[in-house]
Amino acid sequence: MSNRITSPAPGLLLGLTLLLVVVAATALAPAASAAGKVQANLRVVTWKGKILFDGKVPAGTTSVKPNVDCLGGKAGPARTVSGPTALGMLVSAAKKSAALRPLKISDGEFGFGICGIGGNMVQNEEWWVLRTNYRDSSTGAELTTVKKNDTILFYMAQSYMQTTPDSLFLKAPAKVKKGKFARVRVFKYTGAGKRSPVAGAKVPGAKPTDAKGWTKVKIKKRTRIAARQSGLIPSNRVVIGIRR
Repeated sequence: MSNRITSPAPGLLLGLTLLLVVVAATALAPAASAAGKVQANLRVVTWKGKILFDGKVPAGTTSVKPNVDCLGGKAGPARTVSGPTALGMLVSAAKKSAALRPLKISDGEFGFGICGIGGNMVQNEEWWVLRTNYRDSSTGAELTTVKKNDTILFYMAQSYMQTTPDSLFLKAPAKVKKGKFARVRVFKYTGAGKRSPVAGAKVPGAKPTDAKGWTKVKIKKRTRIAARQSGLIPSNRVVIGIRR
């Protein structure tokens, strides 16, 4: 399990500092310059295990208009977030993926705050955690710079009073011959970025992973899979194609 980025002591507001972090709204204007964009990997997952989005999207300068009163912030005028950022990625992805809409954000003393993504509105102690390359981010989404091929995760945690779960990572070959087995491996990352293999992880069509994280999946057609284990954040989705 990973350590929280901020102490839960002052409660939700400090949790939000991290969150403020984030986010995008239904009414978001596009990036100003295509030249300043970079492609990176974005994942959005809830504590119930639902993967809302997993794919590569561009990040660039973005105009964000807060559209809801929530988490101590309010709706208000649009502000520009410059450069490739985690916030810009979320905005870009929401424009293409209905699963991320509506995006609900507020603007307050600590900056932008995530209130909801894809209809998943924070309630009670829930909050959106941000991780960059599997590490807990030390800045909000609007200040988190994204580089080419980075992995950005927005995770809706059940409570800011609890430790955020470790993140699973699935490694698999890009292609195998039809009817053959693909040997895949599952790791987990702590919020500090420490990686270790996972025993007992579940991968569709395969036995649970062994002590070193390995298992095999028989591939009959182009297959899209993710790894899961109770209490941990589901892995990235990988696609295994057919080798001709």
